[in-house]
Amino acid sequence: MFGGLKNIAGMASMFKDLPKMQAKLEEVKRELANMVVEAETGGGAVCVTAAADMTIKSVKIDPTVMASLVEAGSPEDHAMAEELISGAVNLAMQRARDAAQEHLAAAAGEMGLPMPPGGLLGP
Repeated sequence: MFGGLKNIAGMASMFKDLPKMQAKLEEVKRELANMVVEAETGGGAVCVTAAADMTIKSVKIDPTVMASLVEAGSPEDHAMAEELISGAVNLAMQRARDAAQEHLAAAAGEMGLPMPPGGLLGP
């Protein structure tokens, strides 16, 4: 019977802290946009920079690699270029997700919020 009252008291406390939590959330969003990770494939042939807010900041392709792929022009070379690019993007996004997850977990801990199983971003 009193367990419900404890839950209500806990919710009331959270609502009292809502402006502080909203301010912290905005701060975390800005921080995530500034946290960047890099990933490369093909020994540096393709390098992707992503932010922890799940945006791609840049894609760099080694000009010598690109020139050789364009010059050859075969379907195999085209497929290899696509694979290098998608691989670098996927790796960068995974690293960004991991960085975001760590940062969000720390922010949630600072605010005394429990983390759901699998984290805030899910698996």
